[in-house]
Parts: sequence; structure tokens; C-alpha cells
Amino acid sequence: MVEYTYQQKIAIMRILLDIIHADGIIDARETFFFNKMKEIYNLKVEDYNVVKKKNSLLALSQIKCFDNEQKECFAKLMSRMIVIDEDVNVNEMNIYNIVCEFCHINFDFNEYVEEENMSNLTFSCSNNK
Repeated sequence: MVEYTYQQKIAIMRILLDIIHADGIIDARETFFFNKMKEIYNLKVEDYNVVKKKNSLLALSQIKCFDNEQKECFAKLMSRMIVIDEDVNVNEMNIYNIVCEFCHINFDFNEYVEEENMSNLTFSCSNNK
């Protein structure tokens, strides 16, 4: 497993939280995945407040400094969060693309979707599924 510092984990969780909220719908599968990541990263309940208070732009500046292995792992996490509810929303993809462009992450979202064989995805353009 790729190693991250505490602050890097908080930055990752901040962006994942932004993706959850991007379409205006908080799906139980997104919440489950987010909570699973908190568990994997050994984050405590009180760390959630740190994540909520974290500025997304500062999170991006930290992610930009990740090594290539950390960036690829993070791109996969973002991709997973986007498809977990089986709907790819335009706002979620905008976040993915902005993060990848700003942080110089060269991981194509479609690689992950094909890898997971998610043929039943829907694609939405609004805040409603």
C-alpha cells in the first residue's frame, strides 16, 4: 500500500469529500467508501472535522507534491469515488480533471472504468440523477 503522511491523508479526504458533494446527491455507497478510506488511513472521528475545515486549494497544493506512485493511487481513489454510485456526473468529472491538470497527474479516468468493467454507468449533467 502507498504510504501518506497525516496531512496528505487529510488532503486526499478533502478532495474525495468534494467529489461526494459535487452532484448534490450524497449516495450511501459514497459515504460507505469515504468511511472505509478513513478506516484504511487510520483516521479518527475527530479527524473528519479537520477534513471538513481543510481548504480544497491547499489540499491541491499538497497533492501536487505527491510522488508519481502516490498520484496514481490518488487518481484511482478519485475514479472509484466517481463511479461508486454508478453515475458519472459532469461536476465530479470537472473536479477530477482540474485536480489532474493542476497536480500533473497523468492517469486517464477511462483506464479505471475499463479496469473495473463498469458497463452499467449512467452519465448525468445536472444535480439530479
